[in-house]
Amino acid sequence: MNRFLTVLVSCAAALSLWAVEVNTPGTLASLVDDTSITQLSISGTIDARDFKFISDKLNNLVQLDLRDARIVAYSNSQSPVFLSTASYEENVIPNTALMGKKLRSITLPDNIKKIDKAAFAGCEQLEEIDFPESLEEIGAYAFSSCNKLSSVTIPADLKVMGEGAFSRCNRLENVSIKTTAPFIVAKDAFQDCPALSTVRLSENVTTIGPGAFSGCKELKALKFDNNNKLTTIAEAAFASSGLESIEFDNCNNLTTIGMWAFANTPLIDVKLPKSLVSLGDGAFYYNLKMTGINLPDALTYISNYLLAGNNSIEVPRPSFKSDEVSLLGNTEESYTIVKEYVTSIGDYAFYNMDQIKEFAVPSNVQYIGTKAMAGQTDLDLVRAAPTTVPELGEEVWAGVNQHQIPLYTFPEVVEDYQAAEQWKEFAVAYDPTGIDENLADDVSQVKAYFAGSLLHVTASSTIAKVSIFDINGVLLSMTTPASERAELNTVNFNGKFYIVNVILANGKQHNFKLVRQ
Repeated sequence: MNRFLTVLVSCAAALSLWAVEVNTPGTLASLVDDTSITQLSISGTIDARDFKFISDKLNNLVQLDLRDARIVAYSNSQSPVFLSTASYEENVIPNTALMGKKLRSITLPDNIKKIDKAAFAGCEQLEEIDFPESLEEIGAYAFSSCNKLSSVTIPADLKVMGEGAFSRCNRLENVSIKTTAPFIVAKDAFQDCPALSTVRLSENVTTIGPGAFSGCKELKALKFDNNNKLTTIAEAAFASSGLESIEFDNCNNLTTIGMWAFANTPLIDVKLPKSLVSLGDGAFYYNLKMTGINLPDALTYISNYLLAGNNSIEVPRPSFKSDEVSLLGNTEESYTIVKEYVTSIGDYAFYNMDQIKEFAVPSNVQYIGTKAMAGQTDLDLVRAAPTTVPELGEEVWAGVNQHQIPLYTFPEVVEDYQAAEQWKEFAVAYDPTGIDENLADDVSQVKAYFAGSLLHVTASSTIAKVSIFDINGVLLSMTTPASERAELNTVNFNGKFYIVNVILANGKQHNFKLVRQ
């Protein structure tokens, strides 16, 4: 057998260094007769059996140098080496090969292609790891719980990262992903790395996987490169992390944020990209410091628990016009909680948002889920634009004193809301604040005036309906003349000020505030 064996002893460091050339794979055990060694340099060819020897026998090893070694394939279905695995590929560190060892440093072969699952898991003394450019895959939990590892740079050619690859690394502070091909940050990849404060993602990251950075308490901010290809932030990706700000300015391809993605984080203000079309359940659940968020224009569904518990969001009072309901009006500086394309609001969507004074329901909403508005104890006005009363889940406004809160809607559906379960608990009326004599462009073609107690309405086209309300928005009377003139007798009405709504046959509406002498 040809072999070369050198033994060096460093008295100062009290460490023993062995340099071994292995000419026949699987024979490392026969070349090392001192299992107390702390440093080992291997050249030549090795396979899974040699890693098994290191794992089982070299319990004091703190430094392993494989730069001049070549890992060859090994297969033996009768005698598996690690975890009942029968076959081991070339250029691969086998699964669990060095799990739990006392290694402080490891130098990998230049031609390594893969580090298999849990290969270095639990190496609590491992302080650094340099990945060669040849590396294409890091397996599941490969470096999980490497508690002294402080920095990780993912090389350009890496294609696959396994679940939990660097999870629970207590001292990991810096992560840089430099991949040049489309790349997915794996599920739980950096989960519960409490010291992680700096993350640099290449523009080729397309997906941040489920739980990828969850529990990373020191991760305060995240910014994405220009021209990034990010399309998906998966469920719980940043849940319970320390994120205070995340910049989506350059995320023009982002379409999906998964459920609980940013739940229980200290995010302050969120400006989501226009490309976003899907927000999962509880995506921003209980972000107690959040003061603002702009939900996407194209969003049609407000998911369950989406903003539940976010009681610091600053919601200005909305404007309300005869033909629209907007939560915050139309100024560019404002953000809108519920926008016009929304058709459904999920269960607990705005639960315990107790700072909201006014809430507007856009015209396309067809359903509001169970306890969606429960706990909105500061609510003092609801505006409802749908002309078909939306269906409701259970206890939508639980804990809200509805009887003391006006609900304003259009005159033709006031009675519908007054008859609908849960809706009728509000003081339902037509909105008096949105009435203005000059709302219509052709207001001069419609006239409304009192002659004594008789209300006269004339128009240059057919009048479909005339409704008269008191100043509180309560419907007093209505007529459908189907002509160019209409009259209503108000002799039995109390009060001096009235609101008149005129709907023409062409659908145009005209509104007037009138004083009856």
